[in-house]
Amino acid sequence: MAKKAPSLANVTLKKGSTPTAAVPSASANEDKSTEQRKGQTLRLSIGAWKQLKHLAADLGKPVHDLLIEAVNDLFSKYGKPPVA
Repeated sequence: MAKKAPSLANVTLKKGSTPTAAVPSASANEDKSTEQRKGQTLRLSIGAWKQLKHLAADLGKPVHDLLIEAVNDLFSKYGKPPVA
């Protein structure tokens, strides 16, 4: 006889039970600083995106770090302090 697949009812929370965290808590994922951050979407051409990914791999850095560096360079170019 084939084994019966578990029912969704068997894996959902029962009334009064405490859920367990499926993802790490926010404190485990916090940046080294406690400052607030905002997101910004950047759309690149396929060629620029590929080049950025290759550069990140070549330098062994995350793309995000390169983008932060680029924003700080832009601020410096226009006489603003690098704060990103």
